[in-house]
Amino acid sequence: MATITEQLTAEIKSVSEILGATALNIPSYQRPYSWGTRNVDQLVSDIRRFMRAGHYRIGTFILNPQLSEQTRERVGTAGSIMDIVDGQQRFLTFALIIHALSEHSEGIDEDLLVELHLGIDRITIPVRRDGRSERNLRENFVHLKRVISRWSPEELKKFTEFFLKQCSVVVLVVRDLDSAFQMFDSQNTRGRELFPTDLLKAYHLREFGRTNSSRESMLDTVREWEAVPPEEINHVIAGVLFPIKQWTANSSVPRQGFTSNHIGHFKGIREGATGNGQFRWAHPVLMAKATADRFRHENSTLLRHGVVDELEFPFQLTSPIIDGEMFFRMVHHYVGETRRAGVQWAQDEVSLESPSRSDSQLDSVFEILGEQPAGTGNRYVRELFDCLLIAYLDRFGWYEVKSAALALAQYAYLIRVHLQRVQISSVDLHARNVHQRVDDDDGNLFASIARALDPEVILSRPEPRLAEDVTVPQTLLNLYSPATDVRGEEELRS
Repeated sequence: MATITEQLTAEIKSVSEILGATALNIPSYQRPYSWGTRNVDQLVSDIRRFMRAGHYRIGTFILNPQLSEQTRERVGTAGSIMDIVDGQQRFLTFALIIHALSEHSEGIDEDLLVELHLGIDRITIPVRRDGRSERNLRENFVHLKRVISRWSPEELKKFTEFFLKQCSVVVLVVRDLDSAFQMFDSQNTRGRELFPTDLLKAYHLREFGRTNSSRESMLDTVREWEAVPPEEINHVIAGVLFPIKQWTANSSVPRQGFTSNHIGHFKGIREGATGNGQFRWAHPVLMAKATADRFRHENSTLLRHGVVDELEFPFQLTSPIIDGEMFFRMVHHYVGETRRAGVQWAQDEVSLESPSRSDSQLDSVFEILGEQPAGTGNRYVRELFDCLLIAYLDRFGWYEVKSAALALAQYAYLIRVHLQRVQISSVDLHARNVHQRVDDDDGNLFASIARALDPEVILSRPEPRLAEDVTVPQTLLNLYSPATDVRGEEELRS
């Protein structure tokens, strides 16, 4: 039986080494090259930002040296070519960057340029009927040339040297193909559908490892993350925090929801990449972290014995995120808040019952909401209410939360009062206060909460004034007082 060291080797290679010294093949079982210009821009931006830090680790490649007979026929060699099991998107983008840089070859050593092109020319890509890979490669190459053409000769030289020599990848060579697929599955899906939050986890773990050498602290962080069901983490980020961010900015939530294209919303301040103090937007958050860390360090004994309370970092959705460890602490914070508030995370279309809450202040409001009939429309409205509640808690904590929750529920369920059939697009319009059927003059409530300096913005909101021809569903009568509102309108007319 082969030993682990015979089956798996691992080493760190620079971009110039992986491109120049390794002949790689894109096997036919790989999905097409799907990166767009947005992905390319993000990679180039990351590389340029980390030039200040002196080094940038760009993920992991999983390679397998056992080529199929069909592959050997196609590439026409029996030499040491390897299949890319994982990493083709980045690898091909590396090659595009080299080709684009070659258009300005004064920034690259001539011998190195020849070596790199030799490696790139050995790349084999399967031809697909839809031409998707070829189309994306062509569009990204044209885009890269346009971007690079705007750089000065000095910028070009510095980028080239850093990209080739100081950017690196972890190369795992797995000699058994089944093991390679198992590793790929474990690294990317863990046997289930890949959530965008799994990509965030991988990104922030890499940032954590880059800035923190304590293996134990990283293991603690992973254990804490793994202790929460992945569906719950995904819902907290994708179903609560992301919509709040979108609606606060008066932007729609995309119909497909939170995808890998939106993970940039949960990336932010990278240690060593903040422009030597030039990025002033990062200063308040970094100062708050330094204060919290210093308090924990100076009072570790008192904290351990319960003499003083922990000085919690003041997480705010309107503030930038600190990459790495602080991302995981932030997720833990909001998981705790949503659990305390009873935010539902199981995507169950049949039941709208609230999960158990650790705080009873909201019981009377949730009793009313729990009476709503099952169905996707009511679930969408309930999710809007959950987002409004978390936005309020994020801004003002648990101050007068019962009264606040009642006012937020009255606002959220107006869409249910005015429409017999509620769709996800209806809720999105209502959240931004632009739905034509819902009359409310107070503007975007999410934006109002984010700007508010006093919770009275919510606590002093009058009950919605409903027109005479509006019929409140029986299950919502305890939430509204339509008779009072109509009587008030008659008094105003008289």
